[in-house]
Amino acid sequence: MASEHRESMSDHHDKNRVEVVHADGTVDYLAPEIVGGDLEDLPKGYFMTPQFIGTVIATCTASICAYLGWVLPANTLLLINQDIGPSVNLNWVATIWTLGSSIGFLLFGRLSDIFGRKVLVQAVNVLGLVGCIVGATAKDINQLIGANGCNGLAAAGQLSFGIILGELVPNKQRGPIVTLVFFSSMPFAVFGPVIARSFILKTSLGWRWSYILGIILEVITLVLYQFLYHPPKFAQLHENKTKWQAFKELDFGGIFLFVTGFVVLIIGLSWGGQAYPWNSAEVISTMTVGGMLIVAFVIYEVYIFKGVPLMPPRLFRKIGYVAIVACACIGAMVYYAMTIIWPTAVGTLYTTDVMEIGWQSCLVGGCVLLGQIIGGFSLSYVPKVKWQAIAACAIGGGLISSLASISPYHHTAAIVQGFIGLTAVGIIDNITFPGVTLLWEAQDIGLATGVLGSIRGMGGAIAQALYVTILTNKAGVYTAKYVPAAATEAGLPASSITALFAALATGDFTSVPGINNKIIAAVGAASQRAYASSFKIVFLATIPFTVILVIAACFVPDMDKYLHNNVAKKLQGKGIKENQHTHTNVDIADVEKA
Repeated sequence: MASEHRESMSDHHDKNRVEVVHADGTVDYLAPEIVGGDLEDLPKGYFMTPQFIGTVIATCTASICAYLGWVLPANTLLLINQDIGPSVNLNWVATIWTLGSSIGFLLFGRLSDIFGRKVLVQAVNVLGLVGCIVGATAKDINQLIGANGCNGLAAAGQLSFGIILGELVPNKQRGPIVTLVFFSSMPFAVFGPVIARSFILKTSLGWRWSYILGIILEVITLVLYQFLYHPPKFAQLHENKTKWQAFKELDFGGIFLFVTGFVVLIIGLSWGGQAYPWNSAEVISTMTVGGMLIVAFVIYEVYIFKGVPLMPPRLFRKIGYVAIVACACIGAMVYYAMTIIWPTAVGTLYTTDVMEIGWQSCLVGGCVLLGQIIGGFSLSYVPKVKWQAIAACAIGGGLISSLASISPYHHTAAIVQGFIGLTAVGIIDNITFPGVTLLWEAQDIGLATGVLGSIRGMGGAIAQALYVTILTNKAGVYTAKYVPAAATEAGLPASSITALFAALATGDFTSVPGINNKIIAAVGAASQRAYASSFKIVFLATIPFTVILVIAACFVPDMDKYLHNNVAKKLQGKGIKENQHTHTNVDIADVEKA
């Protein structure tokens, strides 16, 4: 009898529910009350309700948590290593974060489209809370790697504000609302390097405060989301299926191949030239297996799996979408790599003062944020997005590549190149992030953004492993080439060279036989020369990616036709009352258009 009643109720509501077709070709039926429609169809004062304002604040605090887990530790890795290290796995503290965020973006976007946003939002923030607790109490580098693994996965959801807020505001305001969230993270996105070093120099708990602040903000975020964020529930998103049916349709094979392949590939990249030589069996076999698993994932998605794929091939048939993903990916390669490389450049070429390094390291976050603010508003209010993208990609990629001219004697030039180049990278970032949500129907913005975020994170992880490896290897080669010759020429006995190299790692030369100030000055100049030569190779390696970036920008579509005032989805719950227009009478074609 219960099933008969359910069927009769379903038949009764057929005329009211909204049919939508997903990018993977599947069909769903939405409850009409969750569709926002035009601005005039929303309840009066909707954007001033506690639910909407609370959701925006929660999204901002979640975003700050993501920056606390990335920017602060990534800028103080060497100092953290001095406290709870040393460890040969130090670079994995940063790499595991980008690796986790890349995997998490795709899973969060896809699963939140299917099962509803709230359960996924709360899950990632609980995971972030666990990561912060582990980080705050870590006794060694391996525990910190585990903490940042949790934080990286959590950051995927915490940085998916283009999905969470994008579907709740008019299309035209998606750029500005994303910009608001970026701006809320300014203290840590911009001044994170200084804050992180201040914690170390001025507090007894030191770098652990980065994670303690994360704990506090995670709790606030969880409370705000729990009581004020009420997006459409599963039953309202899928009136034609149950949760168990949706679970059985998940692409478990694709998830396994994607996650395993990507993890194994990044492990191989991070080992190359550091833990093992590039031509070692360990590196070659690991990278080969990782690459083969990713190829297997593509083949599985395209030709084998017949259900609801994790990454529908149909997405990549839209050239504009592919172009945006490519621009976002290469832009992220610049950002994530520079977050690690720029503080090293400042510390090896220009100053050894801890706080001065921190202030100059603000260049990366500050310029990218400035560009994100410009890009978010220009997307909505400046026409010809394609030409904006081409200009930003050419300027950003060109100037970052031109840092191959970096030297100890051209500090100001390096700052100017980095300032303009990174600002352009920020513009690219905030054209692509909200822009990608405009190209697909409302029911698929989680999927479209998740795929972009995942590939973007993948590019960041690969760039980080690649450029750090190049820098580490070349620094070793050029240091061995320049430092001994400079030291012996200045009067150091050849028998003291081994002790000199040991002293270079600590900065304490008192134990080196025959050392004096003249020799120390000569060694310092030779070290600067070695690092300048190393950075030249690193930045020259960005040129091929810059070429790809500019070509991809030529295919970015103009967004003018998508920038209307329709709202995709509407928050639910008490306090949000329907206005006098009832959605049951809305024309279905108009709703689907919205």
